[in-house]
Amino acid sequence: MGKKLTNAPVYYTVAQVQFNPVLDLDGYIPAIQAKMREAHFPDYKKQVVQQLVLPFGSTGQGQIAAPTVTPQSRYLFGDIDGRSLFLLETNALSFQTTSYDTFETFSRVLLKGLSIVQDALHLDFVDRIGLRYLDAIQPSMDGETLRHFLVPEVLGLALRGEGQLQQSISETIVSTAAGQLVSRVLIRHGHVGLPMELVGLAPAIDPRFTQREGLHAIVDTDASIGHREVFEPSKVGARLTALHDEIVKSFNSTVTDHARASWA
Repeated sequence: MGKKLTNAPVYYTVAQVQFNPVLDLDGYIPAIQAKMREAHFPDYKKQVVQQLVLPFGSTGQGQIAAPTVTPQSRYLFGDIDGRSLFLLETNALSFQTTSYDTFETFSRVLLKGLSIVQDALHLDFVDRIGLRYLDAIQPSMDGETLRHFLVPEVLGLALRGEGQLQQSISETIVSTAAGQLVSRVLIRHGHVGLPMELVGLAPAIDPRFTQREGLHAIVDTDASIGHREVFEPSKVGARLTALHDEIVKSFNSTVTDHARASWA
C-alpha cells in the first residue's frame, strides 16, 4: 500500500483512459449520470466545445479545402467538494483531483468510474492510458532553498544568483518498460499554478499550495502507454500501477532525502 505523507507535495493528479469512439454518447448519459451520482459524483455538467477539423487532400479543383469547426460534447461529473471530477468524452474518460490521498485510493476511484462507463457503453478496446502528477516544491523554513529539495541535475542555472530569474525548465523523456515517461521541473517566482492546458477544467487547488508567493519549483511527471488491446479492467489497473511505479522512481530521483523527510 502507498504511504500517505503528512505534507505531501502533490497538488494535482490526472489519469486518462482512451478507448474506441462512441459517437452516440448522448443517449447513454442518463444511465451513466445516475451511477456517477451513486458513486458520490453528483455535480453534473455538459459542455459543448468547438473542435477544429483539418481536411486532407484537395477539393478536386486544385484547391485545399478549408478547415471546419464542429461542436463536440463532453460531460463532467464532480464531487460535492469540487475537488475531484470525471471528464467523459466520446473516446476517453479522465479522472482528476486536487485532493490526492494515495495511489490505491486514486486508482480505485478511477476504475470505479471506468466500470460505470463500461457497463453503459460496452467498450471494445483501450488505445492509450496516461497518468500525470504535479508536485509543488516550496521551501518553508528559514535557511531552506530549492537546493535542499531538488538534485543539482534539475536546478540548471536557476540559483546562480545573478539577475532576476524569469523561469528555468528541465525536461527528460525516457522510454521505460511501462511506457514513455516525461519529467519536467519548472522553477519560477510567484504562486503555484497549473499548466495552461489544464487550467480550464481542473478543480480548485488546495490553498496551502497557493497562499505563498516566492521562488518555487513544480515537478510535472507524466507517464503513458499507447497500445491497443481488448478492454479488460484488470489490465487497465495493471497498466496504471506500472506507470505509477515509473513516476515514483522518477520523482525519487529528482528530490533529495531532506525533501522526503520534510514531507513524511
